[in-house]
Amino acid sequence: MKRLFINISFLSLALVGFTLTGCDDDLTTSSYVKVNDTDVLENISQLEKVLTSAYKQLYFNTDKGDRVYAGLPGFQMYVDAGGADIVSHTNMGGDQVTAYQYSNSKTQADGNASKIWSMCYNVINRANIILTNVDNASGDETQKKHIKGQALAMRGIQYFHLIQNYQQTYVIAKNKRGVILRTSSTDEAHKGFSTVEEIYTQIVSDLTTAKSLLADYHPTDLWLINSEICSGILARVYLVMQNWEGAYNEAKIVYDNHSQLMTREQYRSGFDDMISGNYPEVVWAMKYTADNNLGGSTQFNFWYNQDESYGEGYADGPIYSFLDYFVDEQFVKLFEEKEDRYQFWKRTKNANKEINTKWAFDKYKHYGEDGGSVIQSATRPEVCLMRGAEMLLIMAEAAAQKGSTGEALTLLNRLQVARNATPTTNSGGDSLLEDIYKERRKELICEGQAGFYDLVRLQKRLVRYGETTANPAGHYVWGMQYLNGYNVSDLQPVGILESNDYRFFCQIPQMEILNNDAISEADQNPWSGQ
Repeated sequence: MKRLFINISFLSLALVGFTLTGCDDDLTTSSYVKVNDTDVLENISQLEKVLTSAYKQLYFNTDKGDRVYAGLPGFQMYVDAGGADIVSHTNMGGDQVTAYQYSNSKTQADGNASKIWSMCYNVINRANIILTNVDNASGDETQKKHIKGQALAMRGIQYFHLIQNYQQTYVIAKNKRGVILRTSSTDEAHKGFSTVEEIYTQIVSDLTTAKSLLADYHPTDLWLINSEICSGILARVYLVMQNWEGAYNEAKIVYDNHSQLMTREQYRSGFDDMISGNYPEVVWAMKYTADNNLGGSTQFNFWYNQDESYGEGYADGPIYSFLDYFVDEQFVKLFEEKEDRYQFWKRTKNANKEINTKWAFDKYKHYGEDGGSVIQSATRPEVCLMRGAEMLLIMAEAAAQKGSTGEALTLLNRLQVARNATPTTNSGGDSLLEDIYKERRKELICEGQAGFYDLVRLQKRLVRYGETTANPAGHYVWGMQYLNGYNVSDLQPVGILESNDYRFFCQIPQMEILNNDAISEADQNPWSGQ
């Protein structure tokens, strides 16, 4: 059943009845939420307010929220800016540029290394307060079950992001140092690392249990986590773990309810109306509102794709545009002219050659709440976090990996036909898997499921082609200079990162090592190399 959107009023809800305060240092994984009113530990209505706070952190990361680190929508930019397909200008500077550059900005002494850490543990620690106390709290048993399920799901989601950002991928690093596994608000302050495999075991357990607890939970709001969202996250997790049967089965649960893929008109509508458009394909989505606007620092502000009629300046469009994000020339070449997914064009009327030579595209467009008046400060789009097309691609990849070539080809063709692309034929083995991967890049760009996450899990190199006189639509120099093999004098400069290079990953924050006696510098990731 399609769920309707209701304004997310929880974002301005005052957390009455108890006090939320930070720890002495919020980089540590000790409980980020201090509870001063013991009623919170005993009353289910108060624990529900902690859940509200956890949701707020999950979507907006209000304490450390800065662009690519601003909750799950920020992750959509962060993951893809680290891939090969997005080109980022330096117009606004900041985190989206460092995510693109691969400088040493993820090292332990740099503030960026701590942002994902604190963002994820903020949610985990709130979830742990709920999970430690919910069984003994007074209140309706069904309500308790649903709160517990959502808390478990959020914990699993955040551990999944943590482990993908602080260690190499599961299949090669199962026995390596993972992150700090905390499953109770009463855990010791000083706690060592668990292995990668132990973290994934906990993620699967959290999501599987959450899925069961939420089986009879049917909220009308798309931002509330339900059972099928748990299945979708499990499908993503199993894909990384190469549990093909699990990935296929969980993705199918979701796809069967969201198999009506978006039409051409829906796909080109701007990706900002995924809830109000009532698209059956959408599984999970949230909305920016007047209460949670991040100063216009959303993916809709960074993509330089406003209609040409508005003009070419920062404030010429209906919302403030940072003129930052373009797509790479190699990405454009993946598409046939007849495809219905996107339009590509160059901003030739902009006088800046660093801008007018790059490819704009129209996936993320937002024209304000009244359809196009100039309200630069009101960037309040809707953001899709999961949809049926992704589940279809997971099913196709899992089927191919299981040796079910015919089924994999049928599933892949279903998406290609929907997007008016030429269906793949007579493909099998590695060739079929490459075709599926190409469709993931094309379909899911800036949805946080491709980018460097796919490069790492699939053990693929990051390969970027630099801008030249002959190819001015390539990557900027600042997106190339920290990569291996880059030589600006080459006829076609190429920059590479091997799939296991630690520049893909963050170092453990320095303050975590200083404050936690159970870990040391010996546990640290190298900042580069494999």
